[in-house]
Amino acid sequence: MSLVSRLLLPVLLLLSTAASGQRVLLGLKGGGAFSNAIGPDATASRLRLGATAGLLLRLELPAGLALQAEGLYAQRGDNGNSYGFAVGHRLDYLALPLLLQYHRDGLFVEGGAQYGHLLRATPNEPPALRLGELTFEPRDLNFVLGVGFQDSSGVSVGWRYVGGLSNVFRPGEISGTGQRRLRNSSLELYLNFVFEPRQVGQLTVATGRGIGRGALGAVRLVGRAPGALYRAVQRRQRPPAQLPAPASTPPALPD
Repeated sequence: MSLVSRLLLPVLLLLSTAASGQRVLLGLKGGGAFSNAIGPDATASRLRLGATAGLLLRLELPAGLALQAEGLYAQRGDNGNSYGFAVGHRLDYLALPLLLQYHRDGLFVEGGAQYGHLLRATPNEPPALRLGELTFEPRDLNFVLGVGFQDSSGVSVGWRYVGGLSNVFRPGEISGTGQRRLRNSSLELYLNFVFEPRQVGQLTVATGRGIGRGALGAVRLVGRAPGALYRAVQRRQRPPAQLPAPASTPPALPD
């Protein structure tokens, strides 16, 4: 199965299930993340502050359950600089979580799996030597556990732990060992805003109407401007009207 098929499969499953009449929500997501490396060889890893942002698609199921797929830009890695015993890089991923949620009275818990595709690796410090033995795995597999609260307006806040299941580095030969065992680990604090797709349509229609009315008003104003300017010039060039002379009063006759 190709990478594109893997990325689209969760979304297609949600949409096909939604056709049966379940409620579907769209959403925006953003937040921060504290990440580092874990594993037997991660002895010099230090916390890094990063960011996450993206979109989500949620399918509400009976009994308070929901299935949620996300597409995120996520920063991982650490602030370590010890070669081979820390990641030593900021790792930028396209992260695709697929989560099962349980909602009750505004609170929710969630859990699932996440697939990450490495977009870029930026070193914390320029390396003095170009060591090619350790290269990064382009794929990153994780489990996800989280908890949060959502109010009636669709705004939610939550905590989420994302734990690595696969090594960050590919196998290589350094100091006689074939594999450095470091995995990504991240604690995220995020904000969501979810809404129904029809709200997007209503907002688009309202925005289009407002733009149309504004454009029509502007056209009318431009069309009327030359005539109004011409009349104003004519009024300034016209000589002032002469007032009629007052009638003379005849002298009074003596009695």
